[in-house]
Amino acid sequence: MWEQRASESPEIRSVWRAFVEEDAGYTDEASEHWGLSFIRRPDGSLAAELAGPRIEGLPIRAHVGEHYWGVELAAHVFIPGVDKALLRGAIAGLPVADGRVTIGGRRVPIPAWEELERFVSRLVAEGVLIADADVRRALGGDDDGLSLRSWQRRFRAVTGLRRKEIERLDRCREAYRLLSEGVPPVEVAVVVGYADQAHMTRELRRIRGETPASILAAATS
Repeated sequence: MWEQRASESPEIRSVWRAFVEEDAGYTDEASEHWGLSFIRRPDGSLAAELAGPRIEGLPIRAHVGEHYWGVELAAHVFIPGVDKALLRGAIAGLPVADGRVTIGGRRVPIPAWEELERFVSRLVAEGVLIADADVRRALGGDDDGLSLRSWQRRFRAVTGLRRKEIERLDRCREAYRLLSEGVPPVEVAVVVGYADQAHMTRELRRIRGETPASILAAATS
């Protein structure tokens, strides 16, 4: 079972939850968004993880009976003292004890699914999470005010990725959207700006763990 929805919070890209009904492996798509997730194991124990930004899909193994819930944090959100670049392409476990998780040196109660957005808002208000307004503005296309070199350093420090890498991820998401709507792959490659269809196929496989054929098949099934 999987459920995901967009969030109205500027600090959150999406809120999601899942219940694993059978052991399975899958590829978690690449993203510039940090993932903060909580896990309840079949024995009732709790765990928490922080997934770093990445430009390649990450193989995940899920086990029957596990219950997951979490958020994708906006790319302009970071934890003071935690280097996103060090978590690039990786998942780090967060300390959990007595129903509380330690994030950025602060020990806070683990939220329920319904409390996730209030939980993130509280962390931002308390300074556990920082939202960089300038990088948020630049991600939206407004990068006035700083030199190119300064923006490059700021982007890398806040998002953990280079600007061109985020553009690659955006292009891949747009290709996936068009393919899901049934647009032929050769047309999608041209519209989105890939050199050719083979280039698009390589990027989709690397970033999402899927091919144009599998995306089209899922869209028409």
